[in-house]
Amino acid sequence: MNKTKHIILVIISLVALSCDGPGVNPVPSFPVYLELDIQGQYPHFVPDNGYQAILFHQARYDRTEYVGYSGVLVWIDMQGKYQACDLCCPHCVIQEKPVELDGLFAICPTCGEHYDLSYGIAFPTKNISKFTLRKFSVASQAYKLIIRN
Repeated sequence: MNKTKHIILVIISLVALSCDGPGVNPVPSFPVYLELDIQGQYPHFVPDNGYQAILFHQARYDRTEYVGYSGVLVWIDMQGKYQACDLCCPHCVIQEKPVELDGLFAICPTCGEHYDLSYGIAFPTKNISKFTLRKFSVASQAYKLIIRN
């Protein structure tokens, strides 16, 4: 799919999602805090290396990290920006069945919804879900990424 068609698909999806009103993402808001050492622990995780993703199903360090409701997906989108979201599908809201990665899509193993990660929005493409994946903020400080809600 070329870039223009992809942007049109993003706009159409956002308009469709906004038709029901703002709504509230049904995925519970659990604490999120991760610090990723890009230089030391994840030297390959840089925008120059193209699209990449890391999944965190559980905290790596007790008492200092939190991974949301179902885990955290951190990825580099097509524009080279770091993005992060919860792994829980907002249509199914099953904590034990997180979305799975397949290229530029996060796919729910229960309902089959595909969430497009290309441009950092994680929007549903099959219109099964009315919500995007729950987003988290990503701050870059020197060689460290800080993900939080």
